[in-house]
Amino acid sequence: MLLVTRPQAVAAGSLLIGFVLLCAKLVVGVLTGSLGVISEAAHSGFDLAASGFALFAVRTAAKPADREHPYGHGRAENLAAFGEGLVLLLTALWIAYEALRRLLGEPARVDPASYALGLMVASMVVEAGRAAVLRSVGRSSGSSALEADAENRVADVLSSFGVLAGLIGVRLGYVEADAIAALVVAALIARAAVRISWRAGDILMDRAPTGVEDELRRAIGAVDGVREVRAVRVRRSGAHLLADARVSTRRTLSVERAQALSDDVRRAVDGAVPNVDLTLVVEGQAEAANLVERVHAAAERMGGFQDLHNVTVEKEEDGSLHLTMHAKLPGRTTLAEASRSSGQLEDELRAELPEVSRVDVHLEPLEPDLVTGADVTEGRAELAARVRRLVEAHPRVSRCRDVELSSRDGRITAHVVAVMSGGLSLEQAHEVETELEERLHQAFPELHEIVARATV
Repeated sequence: MLLVTRPQAVAAGSLLIGFVLLCAKLVVGVLTGSLGVISEAAHSGFDLAASGFALFAVRTAAKPADREHPYGHGRAENLAAFGEGLVLLLTALWIAYEALRRLLGEPARVDPASYALGLMVASMVVEAGRAAVLRSVGRSSGSSALEADAENRVADVLSSFGVLAGLIGVRLGYVEADAIAALVVAALIARAAVRISWRAGDILMDRAPTGVEDELRRAIGAVDGVREVRAVRVRRSGAHLLADARVSTRRTLSVERAQALSDDVRRAVDGAVPNVDLTLVVEGQAEAANLVERVHAAAERMGGFQDLHNVTVEKEEDGSLHLTMHAKLPGRTTLAEASRSSGQLEDELRAELPEVSRVDVHLEPLEPDLVTGADVTEGRAELAARVRRLVEAHPRVSRCRDVELSSRDGRITAHVVAVMSGGLSLEQAHEVETELEERLHQAFPELHEIVARATV
């Protein structure tokens, strides 16, 4: 048994079967004079056009996005489904008109031949199989056009049953049975038409799929670093979902971390709601209680300051705030230019925190990107040993892991790594680092700079 799974192949096969059924019903309808069979032929004719729409839509939807269609061609399937519904509705109106004309006027002569009955039975079997294949492939591929075509086939099975009942009624002597069967067919077709057009119209009008927005909000909100999911919008385009979301995070997030956060959000969305094309906007969110972060955010808005550190927010007795910080600017910046930048930063901080009464900005030159140096530890082994002994003499240092002496422009920088207890807080470890640097400066004036680092 050949299992057909490609949507285009299934749509083409459905088109061929529809053509064969159309020819058979049309011939039998003319020979018997049955309005029910003729209405079925008309139904099949419109179905043939609808299947053509489906084939065209599936092929178009498979095309990749381009400059003129940046969101792809998925809506072609929804448009085809909407068109199928309108075609079916016109079919139902025409059949209903003919049936009422026969019921209210002179009944037409109908020949309920055995071959007509056999055709209706065969049509029901074929349409049931076609509906099952179209629905299965449509659902597995997310094709709205194929699912709409499957709805048509189900309506065909019911309408063929109605025509069969009408022909049997005529055989039993009920002349109006054929026209009544045609009315039943018209009602079934109209019902299917309204359902197909309504669902396709919802998608074309960008109605959000039920429950998807809530799923996206939960997935995005669970990502570490996302403070708030501000907005989520979802719409369907063929088999795909298009979504855009706005999330907030801390205002001082770097560009690299913002990109990493975006990647984390997209991975979470792919895991929660597959087949979603997500557009994400990351925004900063102020936290009123985090004053230091707000200071950094104000400096980031200004630009220019490449390094802001040692920020302290002091609350005075009257409730006002005193801000102190260290900020770095390029070393060639003139004092006048640096003072203007410092004044602008102060204005920005007062706008961010109106309760500020005083701002002190300690300006420092920014270090060069690259400095020339040489490792002179072996040549100054005695000095390195003395440094090691002084470090290990500190009561909170268990041992000195490493000492390196580096010569830069004839001035020596000492790099010290001290092992301490892992139970110390970062604040306590920093205090020890500061004490070590001060003790080494006092003991060894020849050292230009000292960098002490704590580790476990």
